[in-house]
This record gives sequence, structure tokens and C-alpha cells, in this order.
Amino acid sequence: MGLSKRRKALITLATLIGTFLAALDSTVVGTAMPTVIGELGGLELYPWAFASYLLAATVTGPVFGKLSDTYGRKPVYLVGIFLFLLGSVLAGTSQSMAALISFRTIQGLGAGAVQPIAITIVGDIFELETRARIQGLFGAVWGISAVVGPAAGGFITDLISWRWVFYVNVPFGLVAAVLLAATLTESFERRERSIDYLGTALLTGGLVALLLALLGGAGELSVATIALFFGGMAVLVLFVLIERRAADPVVPPDLFSERIIAVSALGNLAMGGVLLGVSVYVPLFVQGALGGTAITAGAAVASLSIGWPVGSFVGGRLLLLTGYRTTLLLGSALIAFGSALCVPVDRETSLAYIVVTVVVIGLGLGFSSTSYLVSVQNAVPWRRRGVATSSVVFFRTVGGSLGVAVMGAFLNASLGERYRAAVDRAAGGDAGLVRLLSDPNALLQPAVRSRIPEEAYSEVAGALAASLEPAFWVLLFFGLSALAVATLFPRGSAKDLVSREEDHG
Repeated sequence: MGLSKRRKALITLATLIGTFLAALDSTVVGTAMPTVIGELGGLELYPWAFASYLLAATVTGPVFGKLSDTYGRKPVYLVGIFLFLLGSVLAGTSQSMAALISFRTIQGLGAGAVQPIAITIVGDIFELETRARIQGLFGAVWGISAVVGPAAGGFITDLISWRWVFYVNVPFGLVAAVLLAATLTESFERRERSIDYLGTALLTGGLVALLLALLGGAGELSVATIALFFGGMAVLVLFVLIERRAADPVVPPDLFSERIIAVSALGNLAMGGVLLGVSVYVPLFVQGALGGTAITAGAAVASLSIGWPVGSFVGGRLLLLTGYRTTLLLGSALIAFGSALCVPVDRETSLAYIVVTVVVIGLGLGFSSTSYLVSVQNAVPWRRRGVATSSVVFFRTVGGSLGVAVMGAFLNASLGERYRAAVDRAAGGDAGLVRLLSDPNALLQPAVRSRIPEEAYSEVAGALAASLEPAFWVLLFFGLSALAVATLFPRGSAKDLVSREEDHG
């Protein structure tokens, strides 16, 4: 494309803003959600506010990518921005958790268009020499969103309203849309591409069934839960079989015959579970069990901003000296260690301990994410770099969805009886106090919490802390899985593990 440097800079800015908003919304609501639950109720639906967004973004991304090959990048990107902003406005007006989950799904549909198309647009407008450096900015956006999101969510929630966590997307999204519409001109030969609707439907159906089994079956092992779980697994197996024969598969199976990409996909699956687990459940622990505010909960998770950039900076240099495997093993060991530190937390745990734990996890994510991203992009020629990178990121999003769902299932299964017993002990027959404490959402409302006697609050908050312990064991499972997967990464220097296929850009 014959675009001036100024136009290219504005287009890049527009795509970065859109990508940042889409990535940010997977983490920014983490510190707002305890307050949202306190106002709207529906603690048992807590994980769905995250899983619905991630799932919608995950399964629609490849489809939007192929639509852009047929109809152009700009219209598909603008449709994605429109859906994202529509979902944001509707989410801000939610009067129930069910409505919020529905509107978060619309947001996720928009994110599924914005994220892959932004990367594709940059690949279209920049020459080979510049492309790698610019694409690196998009990797940084994910790390920045993970560290800025929780803090921003906390400040907006405490100082204005949780609804503005969603409304604030609107002006930035409009800027991104106007910039792109005004600066990007496309001249391309329209190519009819077969869209893998069957594969997309099977992938969506399989993941939704698994999430329903994990979330809806919390606390009881019913026939319906078992049927959903095994039905979802069967559909995903069928998806793999169909993709092997599809003319233009939504997730190309042949990519994963390359060991680096296969290991990176599994590693990102585990890392996604850890990242979203920390972003979602650490704020709930800080605000509900420790009695913190949305700001303190956000500050705890924002500690990732200390570890992640340091890990990325050092890891990027270390992998050139020692190779990917050593850097990955170091990062994954830190992830596993930090996840293990989450398991013993209770009402006596200090906020400083939480901060140190999150910093350790952030360091590990910085080392590991940089190593996986660079290794994948060097393992394939330029013509496959976009699909390889997006496929690996796809697994990170799936890992986040499943991690949030599994942890939520354990929380819901553990909370009911334990919390009711704690209320009985705390109230001591006081009917008014029983009514005040009967809904665990009261722990997340500062105004209501201030009316609870200290001893009674300590009792019920302890029940919430104990109920979160199984969720943190799941977090440890994901952390240990990340370490186990890293041991499978091939040995060799970064220069050895590069694509040998001729690269024409």
C-alpha cells in the first residue's frame, strides 16, 4: 500500500487503541466485579462475566480474519469496534448479572474482530523490515493491559462507578474507528475464501458445553453435568477430526506438527489459566476476605506491572544468550512458585504477601510469554507468522476461559454449606444479623460491610477465604502444568530454532 509515514503512524495508533481496549476488557473488570456482585447479586454467576467475553472473542476471531480476506480489513475492523462499543454501553446499563453476561458476550464478539484484524492491517501496510518491530507492540499491549487493567478498574469503581469501567471504552473506541476510517485506504483483489463454519460451530459448541458443565455443575455431580462434560469433549474430538480435512480450517492442524508451536500452544493454555485466575480471584479475595476496597484489590493485581515488564526485558536478552528453553524453564518455575504461594492465603494473610506473590507470577509470565512469542514467530516463515501467532494466542484465551470456569466451579461448590454454617455461628440467633449476612454479596459492599460487627465479619470472611482455597489449588495446577510443558521445549540456541523454509515476506 502506498501510504505516507504519517498515515501509517495514524493507522497503527488506531489499531493499537482498539487492541488495547479489547485486551484490557479481559482484565479491567476483575477489580470491579466484586462491587458489581455486591450491587447486582449473583455471586454464583461471577465466572461467567469473564468466560462469556473470552469465549466469544476466542471462537469468532478466526472467522472475522477470513471475512477480512473477502470483504477487506477496514469494514470488518469497524464492525468489530461497533460491536465492542455497543456491548460496552449495554454492559454499563446492566440491572442484573444475567444481563451483564449477555452484554459481555456482545463485547467479546467485537473483540474477536478487533484483535486479529489489527495485526493483519499492520502486516499489510508495513514492509518486511519494519513489520517485526511494529508487531512487537501488539505483544506488549497484552502485557500492559494485564497490569494496567486491574488498577484502572479499582480506581474507576471506587472514585466514580463500576459502570464507567464500561463507558470509558466509548471515547477511545470512537477515536480508533474515526482514525482508521479516515486514514486506511484499501486496494486489493477480492478473494473468495471458504469459511470453516462447521469447524467454528463445533469449536464453539464444545467449549460452551465444557464451560456449562464446569460452572453449572458446581457442587453436584448430576447426569446433566456428566452429559455436558463428555458431550463437549466428544464435540471437540470431532472438531479435530473435521479440521484435518477442512479446505481452510479455522485452526490449521498442520501448524502443530511443529514441536515449538505445539509446546507453545500448550504453554499458553496453562499461562492463560494463571493470568486470568490471578486477575479474577485475587481481587475477590482481597476485597471480600481481607475487607479491602476496589482500589486495594486493583493495586494487588497491578503488582504484575512490577514483575511482567522486568521479566520481558530480561527474558528477551536472556533467550539470546541461553536459548528459549532455559528462559522458559526459569519463567515457568516462577509461575509455579507464585501459584503455590497463593494456596495458603487466609484471613491472616497480609496485603504485602499478596503483592509479592503477584510480582513473582508477573516475573514468570514476562519470561515465558516473551520466549513463546519470539520462538513461534521465528519457527515459521513470514507468510505463516500471523496464523501461527494468532493460533497460539487462541490457546491462551481458551486457557483463561477454562481456568476462570474451573476455579469458579470449585468456589461455588465450596462456598454454600461453609458460608451458611459461618452465618449461624456469627449471628448467634440474632435474626437481623442473619438477614444481613445471609447473602455473601454483603461482604463486597463497603456500606453493608460497615454494619457487620467485627467478630461476625471475621467469621463469614473466613468462610469466603476458605472457599477460595480450592480455586487457588486449581491455579497451582495451571502453574505446575506451565512448568511441565516448558520441559518439553526443544533444546538449542535461538539461532538454531528458526524456520529453514525460504522466506519471501
